[in-house]
Amino acid sequence: MIQTIAQYPNGGKIDVYKFADKSADDYGNVFKCCEYFAMQGAHAIMYPQFSVTVGNIAYEYIFASLKDTPFWGKCPDFTANGVWYEHEGYDTTKDLSARKKQLSTFCNMLSRGIKQSDKIIVEDTGVWRQSARRIIYNRIHSEKQNIAEVYIRTPNGLETIYKKGSGLV
Repeated sequence: MIQTIAQYPNGGKIDVYKFADKSADDYGNVFKCCEYFAMQGAHAIMYPQFSVTVGNIAYEYIFASLKDTPFWGKCPDFTANGVWYEHEGYDTTKDLSARKKQLSTFCNMLSRGIKQSDKIIVEDTGVWRQSARRIIYNRIHSEKQNIAEVYIRTPNGLETIYKKGSGLV
């Protein structure tokens, strides 16, 4: 049911459910996110997506740890050491030359991600990091959204933008 697709000398590894869609548009990006954590010694697992979750025995078994959370019925992309993460991307053909477009694309990814997990990884739109932190601050303090971690995936790995309790926002 689960297949190991990468192992690292530090003990980190990446597993994937055999019926996860390896042809999905974001599979490569989710793999890179898992790789970031696995290279730090974590055990990352990539999960399948389900169109029907209610009453689905396979969903209930695979996503059992989400039961009694706000994310029950959702399909976050992966776990790292048992912690759920959601990766969100955007249409890379989109023109992001204007700062306003970069910020709105960042906000849209954040909105989609927060429905799946309180730990979100978004693709780099070129948004100013201070603007990203201000958006997160407003969502936490004004809109009362539960956000625990936000990362931006860059070519060099994951850049921490916000981590609850770290003093970044």
